[in-house]
Order: sequence, then C-alpha cells, then structure tokens
Amino acid sequence: MAITKEKKQDLIKQYVADLQDAKNLILIKESALPVSTSTDVRREIRWQEWKFNVVRKKLFLRALKEAWYSEINLDQMPWAAVAVYANGDEFGPMKTISKYIKEFKKNKDSKAEFEFLGWWFDKEWKDWTYVTELANTPTKEESLSKLVRLLNYPVQHFVATLDQVAQKK
Repeated sequence: MAITKEKKQDLIKQYVADLQDAKNLILIKESALPVSTSTDVRREIRWQEWKFNVVRKKLFLRALKEAWYSEINLDQMPWAAVAVYANGDEFGPMKTISKYIKEFKKNKDSKAEFEFLGWWFDKEWKDWTYVTELANTPTKEESLSKLVRLLNYPVQHFVATLDQVAQKK
C-alpha cells in the first residue's frame, strides 16, 4: 500500500526523534511470528518502558542518516525489521528478545523467524554475532549471585562435615 509523501516525511521525523531519544537501538528480523507471541513480546517490551516499532526499511535508513547513526545497507535488512529503542536499561531489551529467540529455536516445527540483525550503541553499528554474545552474558546481579554461591559452597560442606563429626562423638 502506497503512502503519501507527507506521511513518509512524518515517519522519518518520528524515526529520527526516537533515534535521538534512545540510548541504544536493536534491530531484529521478524518473519511469520504468531500474533500471540508478537503481542507477548510487545507487551513485555512496553512494560519495561522500551519502544518496539516495525519500521519501513528505506525510510528508516534515511532516518539513520539524519540522526547521525552509522549507516547500513538495505541488504542487511532482508526481512521485516523491528527496531527496539532502549531508553533506560541498555541491555534489557537484548535479554528479553534473546529469551524469545531461544524459545523459537527449541520449537523446530515453527516457521517463525525472530533473530538479531544488529545493534547501535553510541551510534556505532555492531553485527548480530556481537549482539547475541552480549545478550547471553550474565548481568551484574546474576554474576554476583553465582560468585556468592561459589563462595558459600565450600563453607557449607565444611560445616556439614563438622556436623557429621560432632554427631559421631
């Protein structure tokens, strides 16, 4: 469906405004995603105060240029593209999206495709491999809880051993 020139200009202005407000931007490939799953993803992203936007590719590329983001080729966006703008937590959107990507990979019967295309951080483009690796990196809280668990393990076994010795005597 063709849209008017004024509507295209409005879309570009909206994309530029979103790009300038965002701390970072994640680009996702979305294809044949079930409506219920798409709704769940949108709801979770909106709940965490990020913005989820299916973009028109050529207009979005123009907006990138106007907002001084590093440019990409149209070839790097082969399917329907979704832009997720993060304003608060910079890595939160990646974790949320990574969770859904893992669910789709488990379900081999599904024809749905949902995967990272890339990421702009400080207006610098990073490819999907970098984003995937970053999304699977544990958060600070997760790392600290693992460290505490590792430190607690030997102490717990030492106390259990002392308890067994005390019960024998």
